[in-house]
Amino acid sequence: MRRQLRDRLVANIQDLFAAEGVECITDSDEARVYVYADDVARAHSILTRVFGVVSISPAAETHADLPSLRHVVLSEAKWSLAAGKTFALRTRRVGTHPFTSQDLARELGDVVRLAHPGPGGLPLGSQGRGLAVVKSRDGMVAAWMGMKRGCRIAVATAPGEPLVEPLRRWDVRLKVLDLPPDGRLAELVKITRADAVFLGTRWASFDPTGRVGLEVPLFEPVIGLSDEEVGRLAAHIESA
Repeated sequence: MRRQLRDRLVANIQDLFAAEGVECITDSDEARVYVYADDVARAHSILTRVFGVVSISPAAETHADLPSLRHVVLSEAKWSLAAGKTFALRTRRVGTHPFTSQDLARELGDVVRLAHPGPGGLPLGSQGRGLAVVKSRDGMVAAWMGMKRGCRIAVATAPGEPLVEPLRRWDVRLKVLDLPPDGRLAELVKITRADAVFLGTRWASFDPTGRVGLEVPLFEPVIGLSDEEVGRLAAHIESA
């Protein structure tokens, strides 16, 4: 009897979709009916008119790796999460993966949190000027953190460095200068009238004996962050 009811429900779903001119593929197991459709909004509207349907849970298929999951979760959050609303992620890992369910909830929750509220911090340009060296994602994150602290950042980097482009989305007036081959920054500090220098130094490569004296403060905002934290911030900067 249960199977007969399920088969009748699937047939009724297919009939309504056909009547509406919406293509779909159906599948089912003992507990659920799965409806695959490109137009999620219309599919949802149709299913709300099928007698026997108790609940509807929109879902998306993706690969079981963090970059793919981040993309799907952000896409979902863009249309389902209203401004100022709270949210929660309840994740359940199925199969063997290099992360736990708790790791996944923490990682994806952070991605949504960073993408939807404003960036916070201080108004850009309210705290003077800064010079940031961008040679890696670490440097890109350090430059962004300087912006968040209210500094109008000028970037010193190699010609054609692609990591500069994500930063332009945060500051349309971003100034970019060629980084000297010897890496010396004193002249660039004078040119940009920088009040501080931001570097993407990581703790593993920190060497206080190799510092070149500068007349302005030197900040290394990512030095205490983990690879995971830097990666999350970089993904947020790049996806804006």
